[in-house]
Amino acid sequence: MSGGSTYSGVARGASEVEGIFRSSVEEVRRGEPGVLRNVFISFHIDDEPQVNLLRSQAKDEEFGMEFRDYSVKEPFDENWKKNCAERIGQTSLTICMIGPETADRPAVIWELEESYRQGKKVVGVRIYKDRDDPIPETLRRHNANIIEWKRDEINRYLAR
Repeated sequence: MSGGSTYSGVARGASEVEGIFRSSVEEVRRGEPGVLRNVFISFHIDDEPQVNLLRSQAKDEEFGMEFRDYSVKEPFDENWKKNCAERIGQTSLTICMIGPETADRPAVIWELEESYRQGKKVVGVRIYKDRDDPIPETLRRHNANIIEWKRDEINRYLAR
């Protein structure tokens, strides 16, 4: 083999590659077991330690599924909105981590509105099970499911 390449795959035509891509996208849409889920996590920056715990839990084999985190950590401006909209477009579900100040955060409200605008599934996850933190109005208006932070509950929404 010349040029240092070790690739030994079969060359595929553009239409075949497109077919494979569409098939993979359909598997995600159907919620096939074992398929990696693309998830956008919406949260108030003060709750990032708890969100990092969710990210760590997702890496644990006992979680049952993996997911990619497409959250955006940039200033809330037009460029952020563009990047955020693109990332939401690459996901199948938005998880809104509900903490003490989540309901009043303009960026969270925008992310939720954009998720619904793009037709994404959205679920609210209460960060603290012993508290009744306010639910963002967008979630209430869309009758979103609000669940406790439990692996089984989250897995159920990832699998849909």
